[in-house]
Amino acid sequence: MSEQRPLVTRGWIASFGIMYLGVNIAWAAPSQLLIANQILAWHPADKEARLAFIMALGGFLGLIAGPLVGIFSDKTRSRLGRRAPWIIIGSIGSASTLLAMAFAPGYVWLVVGWCIFQMLVAAPVTASQAIPPDRVNHSQYGIVSGVMGISWTMALVVGTLLGESLSIKAAYIASAALMILLCLPYLVKHNQTSLNTHPTEGAFAGAIMEAEAAGGLTSKEATGIAAYRDFTWVFISRLAATLGNTVALFYLLYFLRDQIKLEDPDLGVLQLTVIYAVVVVFASIISGKASDKVGRRKPFVLFSCLGIAAACLLMAWATNYTIVIIAAIILGASWGIFTAIDQALINQVLPSASSRGRDIGIMAIAVATPNLASPMLAAFALLVLGGYPGLYVMSASLAVIGGISVMMVRGSR
Repeated sequence: MSEQRPLVTRGWIASFGIMYLGVNIAWAAPSQLLIANQILAWHPADKEARLAFIMALGGFLGLIAGPLVGIFSDKTRSRLGRRAPWIIIGSIGSASTLLAMAFAPGYVWLVVGWCIFQMLVAAPVTASQAIPPDRVNHSQYGIVSGVMGISWTMALVVGTLLGESLSIKAAYIASAALMILLCLPYLVKHNQTSLNTHPTEGAFAGAIMEAEAAGGLTSKEATGIAAYRDFTWVFISRLAATLGNTVALFYLLYFLRDQIKLEDPDLGVLQLTVIYAVVVVFASIISGKASDKVGRRKPFVLFSCLGIAAACLLMAWATNYTIVIIAAIILGASWGIFTAIDQALINQVLPSASSRGRDIGIMAIAVATPNLASPMLAAFALLVLGGYPGLYVMSASLAVIGGISVMMVRGSR
């Protein structure tokens, strides 16, 4: 049976979004500019290969750590509940590692620091993503997921701004401090252990009721293999769309520098990130509310994937910065819709209430795998597929696969 949860308040949503912002700022600044600029200063001749290696290795370790954190948090019983201890421990550890990376004397130590960071930051990321299916009424999944998408995007803006406006050391220190400070409001005021210590049904059960009302799955079909079938299709959709997006953005700094011949590529990354973020914020809010209102998820995800593909195709043949800006607007609108609705769809197809953390961790592989694979795929595209045009055509193709996959889901409309 699905429990009828009370609606979460605006204050809860705001503090949760602020915490998720802090968690994501921690990785945004290093991955957007700081690591790339450190490598550029130390090894300008082979910067692409070295950046690809450090991101791939860190992504692989994050891929392993996410599901493990989910499994352990599902089994955690404490006065703070199941998720909060992992957020606290992981945030402190991640912030400490960022401080160490600020003073890395060379490339090897930077690799070591980033790998440790990726394993530690998996704890607050996975634990925080498991909170909405634990706590939120399924009729609010869209708006809460939209806020998560906004937080993720604003983290990119803040991280890029820190990397552009501060020295490398100062940007690392500021990222670490913001991570800790922004997690505090939720943990102090809104972490309700009575609601997150004992798992209850709700996420997939809510999806079953919606599907039955729409003439979709029966209750019998929605158990066992059928439950994990929808989970698998959503996983494939998220993997393909995210991979397309991350491959497209991986060499953005170098793309602006070497292909578009922009005089100040660091400033270009900042400008594009701000434009992208503003569009994502509006798209996330509008699409999250609209999806909750009409009770549909799949059409939104399909439309967003096609939009990502269109933006990538524009980038493939961009000849000037203006075209890149137009592509950033389209990509921002599309990714805003995707991040708002994708997480809501995930919450609806989680198969078991007692293993939400584990399943969220498994679903996080669909994000960690692109972090691992995109450096190699991007490098492959530059070398084999004809440079940046081939890279962006490949990204567009992956996004289309993501859109097709989500239409195979039966447990949600």
